[in-house]
Formats: sequence, C-alpha cells, structure tokens
Amino acid sequence: MFRCGGLCAEWISKTIHTVEPKNLHRLSLELPRHAMTEDPTWEAVHRREWLDLESLLVQFWASHSLRPKVIYTAGEEKGVKDDMATFLPELTRRGIIDLELI
Repeated sequence: MFRCGGLCAEWISKTIHTVEPKNLHRLSLELPRHAMTEDPTWEAVHRREWLDLESLLVQFWASHSLRPKVIYTAGEEKGVKDDMATFLPELTRRGIIDLELI
C-alpha cells in the first residue's frame, strides 16, 4: 500500500519497478485528494509523474491482471470520481480501478 501524503508519484513508480511482478499480488494507493485540489502547482509539477505511474499500472494490469485499489478517507465522497480521473485518467476510463472509501 502506498500512502501519498503529497503529490509526488515518482517514488511510487520507482518502488514498483524494483518489485518482481510475480511477487506483487495487490496494489493500493491512498490518494491525497485535498492536496491535489488545493495545490496550484499540480499541472506544472506533478501531472507527468502521475501519468507515468498510471502507464506502469496499466502495464501491470494488462500483463498480470493486477487491479489497483484507490483508497479515500470517509467523508470525501463528493467528487471522488472526478479526482480519480484527474490522477489516473486511463485507469478510470477503462474501469480498471477499484475504489474503497474508508
């Protein structure tokens, strides 16, 4: 499970690259919804990192049927799908993501 306390996704991608695919059975991301919606530098700084991570997750799904889970804290239900589409547009469009509200 990766808890994204900030917007930086690069460390998640680098970590996933070090894992043997046969050893990775589940992948969960706790996204920083509040940080993304309040951070004016989102587009300029972090968008590319999240798209790179998403590309990696699509590859894992296609080759290993690994379906990522996105976790949001309870009380943040409003706009969750829009936020997921911002962070992970291709995974959201394809319906590959499992959403869990905690």
